[in-house]
Amino acid sequence: MKRAIIYARVSSRRQADDGLPVASQIDHCQAKAGALGAIVEKIFTDGGITGRTDSRPAFQDALNYCALSKVDYLICWNSARFARNTVDAGHYKKQLARYGTRLIYSSNEVDITTDDGWFIDAINSVVDERYSRQVSSDTRRSLLKAAKDGFYIGGRVPFGYTTVPDGKRKRLAVHPSEGPTVQSIFAMALQGCGAKLIALQLNAQGLTLRGRPWAKNTIHYLLKNEVYAGWTVFNRTCKARGRALNPEADWIKVQSHAALVSSEEFERTKAMMSDRQPANVGGQPRSHFVFTGMLTCGFCGSSLQMCSGKGRSGQVYHYYGCRSNLQGKKTCPQPRMRADHFDAWLLAELLDQVLTPDRMADIIELAKGQRAQEAVRRSGKRAALVAELRATERARSNIFSILELHGKDAPNLADVTGRLRELGDRMRTLELQLVQLEDGVEEMPGPAINPREAAEVLRGIVMDCTDPKKLRQFVGAFVKGVTVGQDDVAVDYLPECLVALNRPRTVHSAQKWLLDLGSNQGPTD
Repeated sequence: MKRAIIYARVSSRRQADDGLPVASQIDHCQAKAGALGAIVEKIFTDGGITGRTDSRPAFQDALNYCALSKVDYLICWNSARFARNTVDAGHYKKQLARYGTRLIYSSNEVDITTDDGWFIDAINSVVDERYSRQVSSDTRRSLLKAAKDGFYIGGRVPFGYTTVPDGKRKRLAVHPSEGPTVQSIFAMALQGCGAKLIALQLNAQGLTLRGRPWAKNTIHYLLKNEVYAGWTVFNRTCKARGRALNPEADWIKVQSHAALVSSEEFERTKAMMSDRQPANVGGQPRSHFVFTGMLTCGFCGSSLQMCSGKGRSGQVYHYYGCRSNLQGKKTCPQPRMRADHFDAWLLAELLDQVLTPDRMADIIELAKGQRAQEAVRRSGKRAALVAELRATERARSNIFSILELHGKDAPNLADVTGRLRELGDRMRTLELQLVQLEDGVEEMPGPAINPREAAEVLRGIVMDCTDPKKLRQFVGAFVKGVTVGQDDVAVDYLPECLVALNRPRTVHSAQKWLLDLGSNQGPTD
């Protein structure tokens, strides 16, 4: 008996409502399979995906099934369901021909294996792509016109606004309770308040962002959004280019709704924010300091994060600051700390406690023991991998023997082909693991190591290193975390690395990095 699979697709809900629902396509295709005397083995469906792309999971699965199972027919409702891209359609039809699978349309009697049928199908493919392009063009033109007319195109409604119907579309209107909050935010910004301070004041007053607390970044984004000056901007980015910005000349910017602040107030706010914003030098600040991501505030338990500020001379300084303060969600007495000063002090303190001759001697002996254990473990791992690889090869060989004996009449052919893929993938994984295992083999060190000399050499290497990333990796190898209190710094070591004590060690530091707040404390946000 002939064997067939079915592929069905819709691009949108409206298309399904217009008479092409997936269930209806499948019913027609099953009837076509019955007329061909074929049994349907599997059904593949894609929903909400245009036929102009071949990035359709079910479509690709259907093609792979044809390649492995050698079915007689792949049945679609029509050529548009198969593809709306002429090049893709021709390419995949050739693939099906190589697999020995015939493409059938249930909505017509076109036989694409004949010259006349091929010609009709080729014309239909061009018409299908043209229709898809026209729909896309019409939709975009409709959106552009709606944007120019000041309608709300869609997406999340900005805080401070709601939508009201206007015919078949909607417009933005001021939200009665949220609008005054937005105006208060701009008023505070024009008085010189930073985004963090504004967030703190709003949260203290019990005002929320639709149920969520305000944060510094949210305030910052709100103050830069042209929507509050009454403008709607459409076509700012290009979806086809990964949301890259379009040239500003291509933007559609219209005065579309009631403004919550005047254009003059909006521009003054934007200028003030620009003046306060520090100029980052050399990329992200966090990539330039050793203890980024390791510090915790001893007052409130939040993490200490990088921030920056300008000194009186205009020079940019970087600091470790409490996350609660930086986000503006709550106040914390933790002062900001000059990151370069703190890094230099704490790194020297850690080396004094960690790189001692006695500890280096323990590390050297521990390393020798670990290398011996690693050699034994590696040998056992290799034996296990080789044994599994040989067993997998035998299993695959047995399946090939069955296929050679029975051919396409082999029982459960679809399951067999899937099993072959699994075995092939497992063999490749095992072979890769064996290669990686062999690549990791290193020769045992020959000469004896003097612990004191090793400690001095290692300390010099660390102190001379100018790559913060490498220093973070080094410190992270034996430091679990650092808690910064008012008068001390508690270092929580990893007990299995360098330090045998399974408890935090406290380094008193008030006289080191909090001695002169005037020199170490930078300007506030």
